[in-house]
Amino acid sequence: MLAVCSRIAIAQKILVPAVPLRQLRLHATAALCGWTAGRPSPQQTLQSRAFVQSARVTLPLRSPSRNIHDGPVEDKHDKWGWVIYRCSYEDDVAWERFKQIITQRTRDQILKSDAPEALDSLAWTFVDDRPTLEDIPINQLRSLFKDWAAMAIQTEQPRATDHKLQLSGPRYNYFVQVDEHALNAVVSPTEQDPFRGGLVKFVDAIWTPHAEAFPGQIEEPSPENVHEPIDGCTEENVGWILISPGMIGAHFYEASYTFTDAWYAYYVRPPERVWN
Repeated sequence: MLAVCSRIAIAQKILVPAVPLRQLRLHATAALCGWTAGRPSPQQTLQSRAFVQSARVTLPLRSPSRNIHDGPVEDKHDKWGWVIYRCSYEDDVAWERFKQIITQRTRDQILKSDAPEALDSLAWTFVDDRPTLEDIPINQLRSLFKDWAAMAIQTEQPRATDHKLQLSGPRYNYFVQVDEHALNAVVSPTEQDPFRGGLVKFVDAIWTPHAEAFPGQIEEPSPENVHEPIDGCTEENVGWILISPGMIGAHFYEASYTFTDAWYAYYVRPPERVWN
């Protein structure tokens, strides 16, 4: 089990600010371009600083849509977007409205960006299957998703040269679970912006409890590091976070490219929520 102090130590050691993966690559390249062999003279240092400052001023900022579009193009991926599971079936009208708003908001964001062509490969996959999904435990839903992902990456990305799930981007490593609370918020007349008031679960599909991942290797935690059980898990990280439905879009999708190494940069334990 991961104690709070361990979480802080790990975050300080390995985490970076929430910068999109491909922007991190750009920054790294820029840093390498500024390197020169030997010890630079004061004049060289000033020239380098002037160059970097000038570049920072003149280089245009890339939008999340541009990064999302260029990333799959480089990886020869033909689709991007999350799988969204409906797990509450009390209100069909709310579900239809939920899908409509998610689709329209994302479309509007991308059309206003510098990469409207990212819409061509967008594929929000809404899964509606009451006999299978109604009130399904999250561990079972995670298993269903992983089975789907293992097959989908082969059929959806036939041109890709690498079909390893952990290296294949957010679509095959994370998913969204929509429950009754989220759908009720969408149709609530008291919510000024129901897509900020409602909450959905953003789930790490490859997460497993430390006790299962490292059997016999985890020390018994001290009492102050034992949390209230969530889905039977008393660890700090329960494998999912609460986000507003309004975060289901290009910006958060791009940010999730860094989650493989930086989950704790975003993570707060439920019932706390991640604010956009």
